Amino acid sequence: MEAATRDFHLLGSTGAVRAGYHVHDWSASPLGPPDRWSPALRNAVSLILESEFPMYLAWGPHLALLYNAAFIPLLDGTHPAALGRPLAQVWPDRWPGLKPLVERALAGHATYGEDVPSPIDRNGKPYNAWFTLAYSPLRDDTGTVRGVLCVTSETTQRVQLERRHAVQLQVVDSLRRMHHPSDIIECSCTLLGKHLELERACYVETDEADGSFEVMHDWARDAGTPLVGRRARLDDFGPQALALLRTGSPLAVRDAMADPRLPARGERYAAAGARAILVVPKVRRGQLVAALVGYSTQPRDWDEETQRLATDIAERSWDALDRVRAEQALRDAVARQTTLLDMNEFRLEVSDLLRRLNDPTQIFAQTGAMLGRFLQASRVLYGDYDADKQLVTFHSNYTDGIVAELNGTFPAALFGVANFASLAQGTWVSSDLQRDPRTSGPDLWPNYAALQIRSAVVVPLNRNGALTTCLFINDNLPRVWSADIVRLIEDVAERAWSAVERVRAEDALRLADRRKDEFLAMLAHELRNPLAPISAAAQLLNMGPPDGGRVERTSAIIARQVAHMTGLIDDLLDVSRVTRGLVVLAREEVDLRRVIGDAVEQVRPLIEARRHQLALHLSTEPAIVQGDPKRLVQVIANLLNNAAKYTQEDGRLSVWMGITPEQVLVSISDNGIGISAELLPTVFDLFSQAERTPDRSQGGLGLGLALVKSLVELHGGMVTVASEGRNQGSEFTLRLPRLHGAGAPSGAASVPGTQAPGAAKSLSLMLVDDNVDAAMTLGLLLESGGHDVTVMHNPAQALEQAAQGHYDAFLLDIGLPGMNGYELARRLRTLPGCRDATLVAITGYGQQSDQASATYAGFDSYFVKPVDPAGLFALLDRVAVTPRLAGC
Repeated sequence: MEAATRDFHLLGSTGAVRAGYHVHDWSASPLGPPDRWSPALRNAVSLILESEFPMYLAWGPHLALLYNAAFIPLLDGTHPAALGRPLAQVWPDRWPGLKPLVERALAGHATYGEDVPSPIDRNGKPYNAWFTLAYSPLRDDTGTVRGVLCVTSETTQRVQLERRHAVQLQVVDSLRRMHHPSDIIECSCTLLGKHLELERACYVETDEADGSFEVMHDWARDAGTPLVGRRARLDDFGPQALALLRTGSPLAVRDAMADPRLPARGERYAAAGARAILVVPKVRRGQLVAALVGYSTQPRDWDEETQRLATDIAERSWDALDRVRAEQALRDAVARQTTLLDMNEFRLEVSDLLRRLNDPTQIFAQTGAMLGRFLQASRVLYGDYDADKQLVTFHSNYTDGIVAELNGTFPAALFGVANFASLAQGTWVSSDLQRDPRTSGPDLWPNYAALQIRSAVVVPLNRNGALTTCLFINDNLPRVWSADIVRLIEDVAERAWSAVERVRAEDALRLADRRKDEFLAMLAHELRNPLAPISAAAQLLNMGPPDGGRVERTSAIIARQVAHMTGLIDDLLDVSRVTRGLVVLAREEVDLRRVIGDAVEQVRPLIEARRHQLALHLSTEPAIVQGDPKRLVQVIANLLNNAAKYTQEDGRLSVWMGITPEQVLVSISDNGIGISAELLPTVFDLFSQAERTPDRSQGGLGLGLALVKSLVELHGGMVTVASEGRNQGSEFTLRLPRLHGAGAPSGAASVPGTQAPGAAKSLSLMLVDDNVDAAMTLGLLLESGGHDVTVMHNPAQALEQAAQGHYDAFLLDIGLPGMNGYELARRLRTLPGCRDATLVAITGYGQQSDQASATYAGFDSYFVKPVDPAGLFALLDRVAVTPRLAGC
């Protein structure tokens, strides 16, 4: 056999060829040895052996294979065993394709097969080759067709070139019709995946600065987990592979599990379905900027033709991307030059329009329409955003007539809660929502598609750190929004919102001015009301001989009216302190059940006087909050007092308290006159008050609810109001943060009972007040309590008198002429016998800063006019029973 093989390769002469055929072992061949062949077969064999073209013949009923030396490289290593064997046995996998050609030749008709694919081994590697096969009938000496002759011509290079040209034409034809980068990227990945028969192809962009890359588009033959938006480190490729890519050469990985250039990463790639990898890089100015990447799930040899085809697709894609981006840059430059003047003129038109408009609705509608026409956008609209409820309400629509208007309230989740959250960082821009990872997901993109939104700009209008309103610009086609256009949209949004705020501020100022006038008129009236009975009572006391009953009745009248005036003034001072932030709250653990009980006790006389029914529905569980008990009682009492005043006699009042894990809720409701719809939004504003009943039984200055709101907010809570309208009652609801982990607060400390005036020993007092009437009446009151009172009106004379006499306590007005009460107190403390005397400030100044100044000046106690007699006598009784050093 070795000799036969050697002789067969010695094709220098016909004799050598024949000798080779003669020494071959033909025992297994149906042809038999060559010396028994027919002359026709011998002639045919001589013909193919003399040719330098790859040729073979198939002879006899079994179509035994005979071939020449040029055909041996095409036998995939089966020579010389293939010599003389039936054709169907030599190429069982190719026989179905060859059989029709052979049968036609056996029928006496010459035929051929053009560009027939035939995988072969070349240089020890599998190689896809193509051949043109020309078949001719072979006849014996009688003219009978006994076999076929096949002349083989390899057309691999031409086929590959034509195939490459066809792909190039398809790529060029597909890409030249595209004018957006995202469309080009999608097309490139699809072409790469289909022509290279890949499982997945994707386009990635790299950031050499931070050493990462991101998948921008992903194509997959079968549905799978999308890779768009995935980021990874460039170092994952390994230093050798990365160095190769940075040269611009493709990276071909036959098997990621065995490639040494992917250290410690091969198993991870294989697990992700990337067993074989082909990467075609894009390098610009020495930087790796992008790449087309193909994956196969099984090991694969990426031959030169495959790499060349992938490179062609990639390079034409890069050229198309560069072209589109250059065209866009040119369009942007031209547009910027041609539209800057138009933009400035447009801004002037918007400013002129906004100066003439005084209605927020018209401001939104007309600026939106102007902007939509100028931008030729599909839709422009405003939307109010409710961050607590995650809702957006659209209004003031402009459309181009192609897309529908968008009105109503929608959950923010339909458009992506994260997209609304990102507005805190500024304007949101997308040139193509279908391919934008923020909106392209299956949960969001169908919503945008249904509304015909393909590109958009959203400008947030943030006020006081919160998103309140947005300006939405929509287009039904992909659109690149230039920086100048975005700035113009932002400018219009800010101008429109500023105009709306100006209009609202002017309306609020006019309303506040009107309310101020109404309040001042009401204040004058309310202050005159108690003055009339006080004046009448004073005149009654001067008429006729003293009458004990008359004195008692007139004194009661005066006391009630003074208490009413004191309440009015206290309300004014409270509101002033709260609105200026001068109130300092005590911070204690407070059970709101006790607070409600104290408030009910305060308001009970009014409730009983108007014969109301009061129902209490309180949680049995402790409702602990942190706050100021007195102020919380004031809040509940104010709301109860309002409910009682604004409910007709024999009405029904209700107080309900409930507990949630985070809050304590208190609801105070009534079936009174209710609140009209137009007053509801302003019910907590200063000087706001519902219409009074004809008997004017409610009274007040309209400050109570404003005070309630401010005090509740100082406690970290909120208060709301609801009413069905006039004569439908109202309901006020408080929400205060619940204090967790706190025990029930201890009961209120018992207040020692005060002794009746005069129960302690008589004191020697000096009263200093430049108001003669006020000094005289207070002096008479103190004398009625058994005390010896010296009344002075001049502070200098008071100092002289104090140095000569003995006094247990000094009652000093602060606003004295020539020397204020603070200075007088300091000088009294310097007198040798007065250092330990009790100094009491009696003044009309009631601010906390005034009290602090009094303490600093040396006062022991502080009373605000009009003085509470019981409190003053209780203080004097304590002075009387407390051992003192010698007085003045």
